Amino acid sequence: MKKNSVVSLEEELYKRDQQIALFREVVTAVRERFDLESIFQMVANFAQGLINAETVLIPVLDDNCTTYTYRAGCGLHTEEIVGESLDINLGICGWVWKHQSPWWHGVLEELSEDERNKWEKEVGSVILVPLVGRNHFLGGIAGINKEGGRDFDKRDLDSLMLLASQVAIAIDNNSLIAQLEQTNKALFSEKQKAQVTLPSIGDAVITTDTEGRIEYINPVAERLFGMQMSEAVSRQLTALFTLQFEHSSQPVMDLVQHTLLEGHLPDHFDTLLLSHQDGRKKIFIEPRAAPIHGPDGNLIGVVLVFRDVTQTHDLTQQLSHQATHDELTGLYNRREFEYKLSQAVRDAQINGTSHSLIYMDLDQFKVVNDTCGHVAGDELLKQYTGKLAALLRQGDILARIGGDEFGVLLESCDADQAHRIASKIQEMTQTFHFLWDGKTFSVGVSIGLIGIDRKSESITQIMSLVDAACYMAKEDGRSRIHVHDEHDSALHERRDEMQWSPRITKALEDERIVLFHQPIVYYDAMDKVHTHYEILIRMLDESGALIMPSAFLPAAERYNLITLIDRWVVSHYFRWLAEHPEHLQSLEMGSINLSGKSLNDEGCRSYIESQFREFAIPPEKICFEITETEAIANLNKAIHFISQLKDIGCRFALDDFGSGFSSYAYLKNLPVDFLKIDGMFVKGIASDPVNYAMVESINHIGHVMGRKTIAEFAEDEAIVAVLRKMGVDYMQGYAIAKPHPLEDLA
Repeated sequence: MKKNSVVSLEEELYKRDQQIALFREVVTAVRERFDLESIFQMVANFAQGLINAETVLIPVLDDNCTTYTYRAGCGLHTEEIVGESLDINLGICGWVWKHQSPWWHGVLEELSEDERNKWEKEVGSVILVPLVGRNHFLGGIAGINKEGGRDFDKRDLDSLMLLASQVAIAIDNNSLIAQLEQTNKALFSEKQKAQVTLPSIGDAVITTDTEGRIEYINPVAERLFGMQMSEAVSRQLTALFTLQFEHSSQPVMDLVQHTLLEGHLPDHFDTLLLSHQDGRKKIFIEPRAAPIHGPDGNLIGVVLVFRDVTQTHDLTQQLSHQATHDELTGLYNRREFEYKLSQAVRDAQINGTSHSLIYMDLDQFKVVNDTCGHVAGDELLKQYTGKLAALLRQGDILARIGGDEFGVLLESCDADQAHRIASKIQEMTQTFHFLWDGKTFSVGVSIGLIGIDRKSESITQIMSLVDAACYMAKEDGRSRIHVHDEHDSALHERRDEMQWSPRITKALEDERIVLFHQPIVYYDAMDKVHTHYEILIRMLDESGALIMPSAFLPAAERYNLITLIDRWVVSHYFRWLAEHPEHLQSLEMGSINLSGKSLNDEGCRSYIESQFREFAIPPEKICFEITETEAIANLNKAIHFISQLKDIGCRFALDDFGSGFSSYAYLKNLPVDFLKIDGMFVKGIASDPVNYAMVESINHIGHVMGRKTIAEFAEDEAIVAVLRKMGVDYMQGYAIAKPHPLEDLA
């Protein structure tokens, strides 16, 4: 697949669940009145994951109102900061206290030039939202990304503001309840307690008789129901509102009667949707209830407490949505899609249900991005996915898998029906036109299609196969549908290459790429096999067995890993030379292969130059080999790349010369020092007159143009004799020496 997830699906889902669970822990801690230090620390932990910050700090205003102290923190350097106190007029927290508004990078645009200069050194990537209680400043929640982290955006600001409002209410309520407890100790009667306590509590409090008739509501309940206590008394509680369970939308039984029978409300009543009878207002509440007993112990009514948790509920829903949906298109993201795919695979394995999976890759989308910019590309994706969703059946699952890649899970859908849907997608795409800045663009779509049945093994296998099918649709000419067939040999070859990609990456990480060398000898100095050679690579598998480059390099090319390998070879060979100065001194030339992708990468040339400087390698001792076809494919860039490195002393060889169609026409434009004659001509030189003539011609033209020639595949004495007689300058092959580990030269 094109996008290799660093974190597995299970880990991502676990992370999402942990984040939501942590927020619920914060709410529970507030409700159960944990100490404020614990709450502050829980808020810091939660906020760090919420906005993806390197560091989160909780500054709180001190009792003297002239200083603030960092009471909790999470992330980098917090152990050095937590406990520190600062003057309220200093720092960003002071700015937030003064203006009673949040600080983030958007603030800078509103400040005067003098103010910007004042804060420039302190700002960085910082976001700080105020904790404001009942008309007084409490402190704030600060997020910091100063060590290469991303800038905070508007979504981070909104999420943190919502969290801060909940925390501020919690602090206020904790303070209020503590005061009430102190007051209650001095009060004599339960009636007096109620008269002082109930109007002050931040939750809605209702008392009823055993028939559910209202006897008392506090001011919060008055605002909730939109009526004064005098209007509510003696009315049935159920006449004021209806309650539904959050997920099932089923009505909730009479809370009063349930409390009288059970003595409490069950756990599954944790969050309920409360609606006015006229439908004007809907909020989410957490209900609590307890029976009221008279002096004789008999039940005389029920007390109910409704806590408005709408903001908390919205934040939880927001977190869940962000974790499962693509921000741009609103479609499911890859993690959630793979989760739903895993459910479909399990259903197929257990129940034998047939499902289908469509994998799509837009063709020519890059043209819009490159021509008009990413804003235009984003708008194209939004318009296209809107039309795409309209083609699907109710219940089909559409997701954005990558930048311009999409998946559709067709549940209970056989192969024929899935192919008809894929064909409709093709037809819609062919007629889709995107207008931007007076220009009209068209796109195509390559589609891979696979069935899911009892034989399907895992989502990893299915995604791998359908991605391979999509790739084959591209290979066949783009804008096509390719259906997975287990007997398709081309598809199996593509799948094998895909499996190499993570293995190559892991081998690089584990230092399981090893360097070999093969001598290149001058025709008249056949015994000097240690001073001029080509660097070759091998891979060690997980068990230590040697893997030849022909097995993994094609996959490295296809999956854009070849430039990493090129840099790895340069760095490790130069380091080895620096560690063996005697060999470096006797070295005439070491040849290193570079891919076409490295030739087109300006950063690669800069990297090579930096490695020369770091390891103090004389550039004249290094020759870079590039293939003829890759050099010709982008001639101007190749010439620039070669010229820049030749200016510092490097030399270049044109590898596999003769394999292209226009070799001689381009040769005079390429400033190379050596021609390596393609081995397919050299192998038959002693017996095939055509091969002989080809090698003779290349050797002659090379010498006329001032290039030295190197013959590959000098595999036996007969070939060596012919090459020497012909006057080829250098030879390389099994007749000279087989490749050996570089360490052998030590």
